[in-house]
Amino acid sequence: MASPAERRVCRPHDGQATVSVTTIEELTQPYFDLVAGWLSDPEINRWLTAEWRGRIVSPALIAIMVRSKKNRVFLVRSNGQPLALTALADIDTADATAMVWFFLGDSAFSGQGIVSQAVRQMVRKCFQEIKLESLYAWTMEDNLASAKVLQKVGFHEAGRIRRATCSNGRQVDRIYFDMPASECPAI
Repeated sequence: MASPAERRVCRPHDGQATVSVTTIEELTQPYFDLVAGWLSDPEINRWLTAEWRGRIVSPALIAIMVRSKKNRVFLVRSNGQPLALTALADIDTADATAMVWFFLGDSAFSGQGIVSQAVRQMVRKCFQEIKLESLYAWTMEDNLASAKVLQKVGFHEAGRIRRATCSNGRQVDRIYFDMPASECPAI
């Protein structure tokens, strides 16, 4: 089921105002190929954990990921067009927490706030419908765009593990962000 839409007025280069509508919906089989293609792109998977980096992802692996009760995976649409993914991993229902991750599948749409809107919708869903109490995420220290998304949505830096991940052949810090339900600006 699709989430309530987020609308945003955009002004493209021609100066004409348009309304952008972003929605999230559970990822289903017809889009496994598309998502597998996105996750196989080195410009996308370079920001993920080592198990995803530099590999070709199959639709079968996406099916396994979606079936796991530890994950919730959402396709992001902007004006009806699938453009991104946002997801929960390591869902722990006993402790009411999960890890947030996301990416934009089509870089032609970067800078338009699509991923921020989608993450905001997923956060709302986590706290209101799934009844989680805390969310966390991490970024590589050189992934400024993802850190900006998290901060824009209301996450706060919670700490870092120094030299904990490899980015472009060098060890960099892994920066952690969190948001408890009580601090969620979206509720």
